[in-house]
Amino acid sequence: MKSKMPLLLTIVLLLIIPMVPNVSAQTQGPIMDKMRLTVIRTPEAARIAMLADLHDCSPGQILTSDIEVQAAAGMLVTQDLGFHMGYIAYNVRDLATVQATWRPGVTYWPLHDVEFRHALVHCYDQLAIIPPIYGYVVTPVRSLVPPAQSKYYNTAVEAHPYNPGNPITSPSGEHSSCGILKAAGYTFVDAGTTGVVDDADYWKMPNNQPLDEYEIWTPLATDAPTSYEHGAEFVADLASIGLASTSANGNHGLINVGRTFSEYLDDVYGTSTEMGGRCDAYMVFHGLGRIPSQLYFFLHTSQDNTVNVSGSNGPGVANDTIDDLCETVRYSIDPDDIEVAAKDIQKRLYDVTLPGADYVALAYMLMYSRSYFNVYSDRISGVVRSPGYGSDNQWTLLNAEFLPGQERLEDGLTVYHYINGLPPSTYQPTFCSEAYEWNTVLPCIDSNGLTAVNPYNHYDMPWFASDWVITETSTGMEVDFTIRDDVYWQDGYQFDASDVEFSLEGLRDYDSINWADSSSHLNDVIKTGTYTCTVDSDAAGLSLFYSYAGSGGILPPQIYNRTWADITAYDPTAYAYGDDMAPGYSPGPWAADVPTNLMGLGPFIYELWDEGGEYNDLKANRHYFMDQTELATLMSSMFWEVGDYTGHPSAAIPSNEGTVNVVDLTYVSFAFGSFMGDPDWDVAADFNENLFVGIEDLSNSAFHLLWERTYSA
Repeated sequence: MKSKMPLLLTIVLLLIIPMVPNVSAQTQGPIMDKMRLTVIRTPEAARIAMLADLHDCSPGQILTSDIEVQAAAGMLVTQDLGFHMGYIAYNVRDLATVQATWRPGVTYWPLHDVEFRHALVHCYDQLAIIPPIYGYVVTPVRSLVPPAQSKYYNTAVEAHPYNPGNPITSPSGEHSSCGILKAAGYTFVDAGTTGVVDDADYWKMPNNQPLDEYEIWTPLATDAPTSYEHGAEFVADLASIGLASTSANGNHGLINVGRTFSEYLDDVYGTSTEMGGRCDAYMVFHGLGRIPSQLYFFLHTSQDNTVNVSGSNGPGVANDTIDDLCETVRYSIDPDDIEVAAKDIQKRLYDVTLPGADYVALAYMLMYSRSYFNVYSDRISGVVRSPGYGSDNQWTLLNAEFLPGQERLEDGLTVYHYINGLPPSTYQPTFCSEAYEWNTVLPCIDSNGLTAVNPYNHYDMPWFASDWVITETSTGMEVDFTIRDDVYWQDGYQFDASDVEFSLEGLRDYDSINWADSSSHLNDVIKTGTYTCTVDSDAAGLSLFYSYAGSGGILPPQIYNRTWADITAYDPTAYAYGDDMAPGYSPGPWAADVPTNLMGLGPFIYELWDEGGEYNDLKANRHYFMDQTELATLMSSMFWEVGDYTGHPSAAIPSNEGTVNVVDLTYVSFAFGSFMGDPDWDVAADFNENLFVGIEDLSNSAFHLLWERTYSA
């Protein structure tokens, strides 16, 4: 099956992208000359830095008070539903597994009991906790699929509203936390015999032993104050019915523990040398994509971290029906089949009555999905908003520029100051996991890959590959890629099909955690020509295709083509380029442009980490395969697809103003109902390129009314 790409976009790309060797010029690559990522750890400090005009972009704003102050100061504030979710997950593995992997001394494991988790969720005052902390920045959810993944989001997931009950007066069976606990064999102990709940009170488990102490890990208050507060508020709710651990009750119950985020992720998910699953409960946040493939990784038995160090099933969810549904989500290339399976999974995750619920239901207690609020200085223009992804994306990095006369200059170069929340823990692209690391590494290796995503409507489009064909086979799928012949690594080596072969097979052979699942399905990459290759996979699936396309240019062989004891321990920024080449390789012709071995195909080149100033510097790649004129033409073409009639070169009144407005809607209305060849036919109104201007085209302009191609304050 060939991935669908609009015909006009194909024609435009062929016209605007010359297939000739790239040459260095100031117009190649991003408009900005340099990107400086400065570590600023708290939202308050980020707001102060923006108001003081020290920085040009503060991504991921999470406090409404900060957002409002910055908006009032004239900055550009963008808001987009995010491919994002946050949750508290519980270790739902059975007693024997927990004893073997984490707590050898426990005699009962209540977190495996679905009714205990059922009680916990009824004691989570989600609608009271979230608004005071986050305001309108997040949306409370109870699904592992966020609203931004709109096609796959199940709005009918069962609600378990806040109702803690009273441990002294609630009868067994009452639909409250206390009633559920009593019906499940738990006993409240009024240790102070006061008739009211106090710090000395606790609960006994069905084996008549007091609850042990169970830690809910959240990030440190200094690193993520809102997350830590969220966990503390939940434990305060638990304390109201005697479920919190206190020194007065002998430490029987749940407690909020702030830890370094990366450290507790190692315990939950494992490391290269140690399995995960070493946790009671933990808070995690994820950035996602267009396809809800997270359901497979978070829920499938094969992803359990006590048996698979590369998995993401931290709670240990295990259920045959869930496995089957997850496999449909992961391995189908039919979006409609994925939708049905995804919605069924979401329902089951909140249904405590289904068989096997101890291993499934409420393992994930969902908190919220974020809207991405990003703030830009009033001196910046060229910001590109994208539903699901937000405006902090590669298209913005390529397009962002200073308004005339307001440049931030350093040695005659324009410097774009970007706020990063923490220092990167690693610069190894096979091992990056935190947003702070990807913020630095992705601009260097390119966040698109062989294919890209139209930021406005999420259509697939060419990038390093000019074409591709997906074919389902009896044993999986094959993807035939045609690679452009004008793409170069930052050191001057030309990128071709052999590099795709090396990257994909290298990620597999080097056991890269980030691509472990897709790599495990990779049979072979067959080079069929200098610029053509076939990816042979033992399984099919849209998410697998996107993974192969996204990682086909990750590893430059001139750095990574060697034998590794542990590739994850290799820090490419620790070596000056040319000092540590792979055997048989010499420095490339543009070696002088590349300071370190952190290099790739991206629009920015890594320069340095300044320890004193706590910042990373990246400089523009002036050998990038696309120049600024080509990019502007491409942006106009992509934006036309969402309903910008006047942005089409054949429009009755062509315009480059880049807004979907009533003029666009009017002209589409004039052509409504026409086929190609009819007197009223208008190619500029046929956004879905089916040679008919119909209701989909009209709805397209109406839905995107007032959208803009780029934004500035």
